[in-house]
Amino acid sequence: MTTEEKRMMQPTQEYIRRLQHKRNAGTENCMLSSDLAREMGITALNLHHYLIDVGFLYRERNTYELKLCKRYAGLGYAKTRSHFRYNSKGDLVETRYPVWTQKGLEFIRKLIKG
Repeated sequence: MTTEEKRMMQPTQEYIRRLQHKRNAGTENCMLSSDLAREMGITALNLHHYLIDVGFLYRERNTYELKLCKRYAGLGYAKTRSHFRYNSKGDLVETRYPVWTQKGLEFIRKLIKG
């Protein structure tokens, strides 16, 4: 990328940073699945598969986004964080994923440990 191209992209990158900051407000004290999984000695993928298998999470069909099942939604176990990237077509894409509150962490730890 040339210096001129980088200069032209700066306003766009700043817009994306502000948008991401706004969307992720309130999730600063939440834990990522990868950090929780590492603490438990498993991978985030295995953690997600387990939480899907026990009916705590599901993947939305169209977007493959991980979401809490109806039974657990709205109970304060998770918040949603966003990440922005450009796809191969050059379109800006938002990826949303759950991050765990203290209440959610305690629930998941109990669920896994039995």
